[in-house]
Amino acid sequence: MKKVANDLRSIAKQLTTLAQKTENMAKAFETTKTTPKKQPARVAKKKPAAKGKALTPTDQVLTIMKRFKKGITVEALRGKSGFTEKQISNIVHRACKKGKMKRIGRGVYSVFG
Repeated sequence: MKKVANDLRSIAKQLTTLAQKTENMAKAFETTKTTPKKQPARVAKKKPAAKGKALTPTDQVLTIMKRFKKGITVEALRGKSGFTEKQISNIVHRACKKGKMKRIGRGVYSVFG
């Protein structure tokens, strides 16, 4: 019976130590835990239209792409233009079909010229 009592005291002491370590870890986690602030969605800045004509979304994307000689990814286009993934997909598909841009690699496109 003494052996069981000693074992129980030993286990109780280990549990207390473990509980203290867990609390210390939780406190350390809470102090280092930071929640990143959500960045506001970027909206494409429209350049002044030449001779009263507004730039189409395709023209806006092509203008952005001209700055990147080695090509640009669809994800980067989305971030720089402010268009949704579906809009970028449609614009890229139409422009490739018309021959205004070409596919360099998977998800990477470049403008002709």
